[in-house]
Amino acid sequence: MPSKRVLVIDDVSVVRGFVKGALKHLDLRLGEASGAEQALAMLESMPADVIICDLNMPGMGGEAFVHALRERGDQTPIIMLTVEGDRKVIAKLLQAGIQGYLLKPFKPAVLAERVLELLDGTAPPIRPISASEPSDDTAAEAEPEAAPPDSAESTGTAG
Repeated sequence: MPSKRVLVIDDVSVVRGFVKGALKHLDLRLGEASGAEQALAMLESMPADVIICDLNMPGMGGEAFVHALRERGDQTPIIMLTVEGDRKVIAKLLQAGIQGYLLKPFKPAVLAERVLELLDGTAPPIRPISASEPSDDTAAEAEPEAAPPDSAESTGTAG
């Protein structure tokens, strides 16, 4: 039986399915929540080793989820999924305590690699982004956990 647990949080079931499909070849227990409030309740009784969370969700969004989780002392690594490439937004998320982010659409192999790095402790250290840095660079170049620039070519529907 898999000993590591990954929780996928996204309000869109197709995206949750895509993420779970990207990780299905790994020896993991995969849980899912359709919103941040549900995820917080689930984490009370079933802790996760890594959380994959969408940024933009109805109700409590991803940033509020990170703050709520960290306020209760939970330091579970979080990978944020987002279409948001704005440096100010990403910088705020890093300050809030995420361990990485992937820009949608992303390649399944990149997500699986990031999850494995966090699980086995080989994830590169987080390099803070200055919100005042020029925005003509891609987020992928500014943060080691980001998807490589070619991730936009992904054939998956991570919408």
